[in-house]
Amino acid sequence: MTNVTGKALIFDVDATLVDTAAVIDEIWQVWAERHQQDFEQVLPHVHGRKVMETLTRINSKLATSQHEFEVEKIAIEMFSQSTAISGALELIAKLPKESWAIATSGARKVASTSLTAAGFYLPHIMVCAEDVNEGKPSPEPFALAANKLGFCPSECIAFEDSPAGIRSAKSAGCKTIALLTSHNESEVAEADIIVNSFAELVMNLSQPIESSKQFEFIAV
Repeated sequence: MTNVTGKALIFDVDATLVDTAAVIDEIWQVWAERHQQDFEQVLPHVHGRKVMETLTRINSKLATSQHEFEVEKIAIEMFSQSTAISGALELIAKLPKESWAIATSGARKVASTSLTAAGFYLPHIMVCAEDVNEGKPSPEPFALAANKLGFCPSECIAFEDSPAGIRSAKSAGCKTIALLTSHNESEVAEADIIVNSFAELVMNLSQPIESSKQFEFIAV
């Protein structure tokens, strides 16, 4: 598929809007070193998941609120210097505020810190780790974001970078665009459109930007 259409947009944060892929690795490396964990065994579980779910996958004995708080504290410190993914600020600036939302596996304070540091305004709707019982790849984050926007998931376009995120959006019923900012093409092959960057997408609107309720994205 080379184009997708929808009435609302839902964005992941890390490595989708904000350039945090390497920072996320560093956060978990710092934590792993503190607790004598093999980072190579930790790494496969860190992208696209809630902190507690990552901890559970690493070692269920480490899935405690104390470790969760520690990881989030490290993240807030590191994300305070975040920058935007190329083209992301320009895209968001064109969108009516009521037309887009965030669906992230990160805690609200962490996501807000990185978005603000990177120059984004915070949208009215942010679905964060605290808002769901199950994080990605469960459909719950995207289904909830779509509901809060006032649309069915099938009417929404999701922007993601991770396999867990793409699976979450697809299973909710969203159309999906994957950015190759943290994973290779084979890992996000389920997405409807796969691009290297926002520069490879053209956005068309069925109405003037102020009142548009129909977006079309074309891969070029």
